Amino acid sequence: MDKHFSTTAPEKNLPVLLALIGIWYNNFFGAETEAILPYDQYMHRFAAYFQQGNMESNGKYVDRNGNAVDYQDWPNYLGEPGTNGQHAFYQLIHQGTKMVTVRFHRSGYHP
Repeated sequence: MDKHFSTTAPEKNLPVLLALIGIWYNNFFGAETEAILPYDQYMHRFAAYFQQGNMESNGKYVDRNGNAVDYQDWPNYLGEPGTNGQHAFYQLIHQGTKMVTVRFHRSGYHP
């Protein structure tokens, strides 16, 4: 994925497109939470990786020049594989009143 990101044009670049979709849903649809749901137990820390990187790096109320931003900075992230998340937040996604965007991820690794 790193090679794909660094060598693919923006209009076909999966990380760029996913980031833009996240910004779109957050700012224009009010979806302040995104669920990252790995299908594979081997990816059980995948959502935590996104939580740390995106919410820490992008969760700012000012821009690079110190000016207050007038848009939503970044969504909150939820994520656990399978039954770990089922009783924690799947109920919110299925029956709650908040809009939560969901991304399913699968691994290419199959032992």
